[in-house]
Amino acid sequence: MMLLLSGMGLFAPPALAQDAEETAEDSAEESAPCDPEEAGEEGCPEEEEAEPEGPPTPEYGYFTTTLDNGLKVSVLSDPDHPVVATQTWVQVGSAHEAASEAGFAHLFEHFMFGDTSNYDKDVYSRHHTSNGGTENAYTAFDNTVYISEIPPEQHDRVLQLEADRLVNLVLDQENLDNEKKIVTEELRLRTENNPTGRLLITGLRGLFGEHPYGHSPAGTKEDIQGADLELARKFYEGYYRPANLHLVIVGPVNGPWTLERVAEYYGDLPEEHTVPPEVPSLQDWTFPERVDLQDDIPPVKLAAHIYIAPAPGDPDYWAMKLLGQMLSSGSVDRFREELVVGQSKALDGFGMYVDQFQSGGLMLFGSISLPTRSRRRALKLIDGTVDTLNERAWLTEENLAVARRALLRQELEGSYYASSQADDIGRAYAWMGDDALGVEGFAARYEAVTLKDVEKVWARYIATAQPVEFTVKKGKPE
Repeated sequence: MMLLLSGMGLFAPPALAQDAEETAEDSAEESAPCDPEEAGEEGCPEEEEAEPEGPPTPEYGYFTTTLDNGLKVSVLSDPDHPVVATQTWVQVGSAHEAASEAGFAHLFEHFMFGDTSNYDKDVYSRHHTSNGGTENAYTAFDNTVYISEIPPEQHDRVLQLEADRLVNLVLDQENLDNEKKIVTEELRLRTENNPTGRLLITGLRGLFGEHPYGHSPAGTKEDIQGADLELARKFYEGYYRPANLHLVIVGPVNGPWTLERVAEYYGDLPEEHTVPPEVPSLQDWTFPERVDLQDDIPPVKLAAHIYIAPAPGDPDYWAMKLLGQMLSSGSVDRFREELVVGQSKALDGFGMYVDQFQSGGLMLFGSISLPTRSRRRALKLIDGTVDTLNERAWLTEENLAVARRALLRQELEGSYYASSQADDIGRAYAWMGDDALGVEGFAARYEAVTLKDVEKVWARYIATAQPVEFTVKKGKPE
């Protein structure tokens, strides 16, 4: 019985009880504060510094602030995500480049992964790869975005490195020359040896002309090779400053604690900055009536009618998204179905809604025909097919519901990924001035669109609008 009680901790033999008392006394002596006078010549032992506490437990919530230097910070704390997505949205893209800065946005997309005065160029990437994370970046017309995904335990280090490269990037001639070689080789692969890439560059120039969207975010080899060091420094020191940035963090982080860390790392960065120039609205821009190009493409003729669509901040934008989905993004491309399947008037056809521009969108209806078809005939067939669509047999509640479900499905899929949510928040703030919309999601906007709204945007932007006539034939590039 004694052994049983002893095992249960309810009884201890005298010897064991005595040992326990002595142990308790020793422990009390060890834990008692040291008196320097009693310690004598040996003195009191140095106290060990307590290790800093880790971040508090993440709880779901959205937290946002703007630092004194102008940095916009958005933190969506979601304990259900396994990784933390961090995106730095630089509100400068190829559309903001001056003529002497052409290609700089793309060049800096690469440059920012280089040496800083504190770290060598491999530290940032190595921190991600060695901890199961990923890092990337992309250049667009209106923004340059830097992307990180990493386990939450390693996220604080990402913030340190991100803040460091915003002020301590090593910009010297050697590094510039190295990046020029890398970007030039990328352009050779993606444009010079890629007919689609070449056509994109000439097509943008032909369609947009002197508008800032008239040159590709990738730049050209001539742009990159002509990059000047002093101009590059001016671009970096003017545009890569907190007031031009939006830092978006999504994942299993504690919101208030993360905002404190951001303030610690980014708070002392300089406030001075260069304000990016305004990009003209596409609705206010004068486009050419026709664009005729030739390039080294397969022996076919490409023809299209291009219509100008509303910008993301326009009230008509959401109805236009549904219109684009109904006509060109579902399982049945209604333009192609009419032109190719119904009439057998082209090798292929397409309807395409493009909303990759902050200042407006494009709606394209195009065909691919044999090279013997005349330009006039190809465009006339497109015009006739649009006229058939103008009868609006496709404009039904059922088709609207199908299109809406497709967009809502995309919303649902995106909610499972921290990176998708970060992208929504960054884009909603950059393009619509409403970061909270990116948190809430776009479902309510899609649900609010009626059939009458879709009919209105069709009438305004397609039926009564004058499209740009666009053709491409095989031949030597001009």
